[in-house]
Amino acid sequence: MSILNRQNMLWEGSRMFLPEHREKLQKYYQQSKEFVPPKLDEQALEEINRVILEGLEGEHPLLIYYVKNKKPQQFCGFIVRIHSHERWLKIANGRITRTIHFDTIYRVEKKVPL
Repeated sequence: MSILNRQNMLWEGSRMFLPEHREKLQKYYQQSKEFVPPKLDEQALEEINRVILEGLEGEHPLLIYYVKNKKPQQFCGFIVRIHSHERWLKIANGRITRTIHFDTIYRVEKKVPL
């Protein structure tokens, strides 16, 4: 004898999904998990540019927040190279280097060494 939770007796026997509905639900849940970076105005872009240039000239580490594969990422390190024509920068932390495109950056912070 099986004991069912009979709180919703009207719909208890009709728990079935069509394959099309299952695919739509999975796609909806996947899209809801995607990170949408904030829209940056002109002032925010100028601030990011200023901090990046200070990091290049001042030899202090930066914490860069960016989007990769629709997920938020962050990386702390020193700027090695900026390629303004192709719109990317290379940042290194020890042996680890990352190339980050300008379009994916949504926030930059200057890290003060202790």
